[in-house]
Amino acid sequence: MKHLEGKRIFVTGAGGALGRASSLLFAREGAAVAVVDISTEAAEETRRLVEAAGGSAVAITADVRDEAQVRDAATTAAKELGGVDTLFNNAGVMPHQDESFLDGDLDLWHLISSINLDGTMLCSKHVVPHIVAAGGGAVLNMSSFLAVLGCSFPQDGYAASKGAISSLTRSMAVQLGPKGIRVNGMAPGPVLTEHVEQFFPDPEARRVRLERVPLGRFGHPDDVAGLASFLVSDSAAWITGQVVVLDGGISSNYL
Repeated sequence: MKHLEGKRIFVTGAGGALGRASSLLFAREGAAVAVVDISTEAAEETRRLVEAAGGSAVAITADVRDEAQVRDAATTAAKELGGVDTLFNNAGVMPHQDESFLDGDLDLWHLISSINLDGTMLCSKHVVPHIVAAGGGAVLNMSSFLAVLGCSFPQDGYAASKGAISSLTRSMAVQLGPKGIRVNGMAPGPVLTEHVEQFFPDPEARRVRLERVPLGRFGHPDDVAGLASFLVSDSAAWITGQVVVLDGGISSNYL
């Protein structure tokens, strides 16, 4: 049995590694997917991959910082999919220039927040009414394990935005529960994508980080997709207001 059969899922940042892996798994599990990305080319590629695997998808170009574009994307998704009952707020940035607040650049801080936090709010604002119209469903927000613990390799703009998303997740869950909508977050640790690889500039930097991982490896995009698929499925029907850490045990490890 396909765990997401009949679901209609709006995925932001669907052209990136985590959004693409999640969209592909959602489709394999029976969902129709609106793959939304700021890059038309990236969104179309995810759509092509979903359809090549036998799934159903529509590609939509939108900048999550632009309320008009988000509103139009939500309307288009609902029209093309026959409604929307699930939202995965995955779009986000983690710039390599983001370091300690002591050296913080305010423009970079605002850029990170505008995409990660404001984008999550705007997509929720305009997609949730469609979920209400569908009779309920689920919202999943992308946080980070850096919202749970500090790091000796600071990324303070990113961490602050993700901490805010975790708090927003709990508030959304309280507000939307009576409407039949579950809201959860996920907080991944280091997941090896091409972008994250660049945070490990040499073997020693990689070794230091890997020593913190009890399971002995970094995450993969499919690890994120697997948790996302569970949290938006009916198997998680009595889970809401939670931010689930997915980090191979890093946050449990005191060295």
